[in-house]
Amino acid sequence: MDCLDLLAVQGTLKSLLQHHSSKASILWHSAFFIVQFSHPYMTTGKIIALIRWTFVGKVMSLLFNKLSRLVIAFLPRSK
Repeated sequence: MDCLDLLAVQGTLKSLLQHHSSKASILWHSAFFIVQFSHPYMTTGKIIALIRWTFVGKVMSLLFNKLSRLVIAFLPRSK
């Protein structure tokens, strides 16, 4: 791999990170409003499953964010 390949990988990772972060934020807010406005979830007991999935999604988003930043930090910088 030459320097141009590494720069392309770095650009792709940054793009994926930005896309993933904004998508995770949208999903997080959507799940919050579903919990707030969906009374049937309260009566059927599905609220716990929804909260768990929301939490898992948030944790996965944070882990992906940290891993992406770590990979980007170790890529060589252009001169």
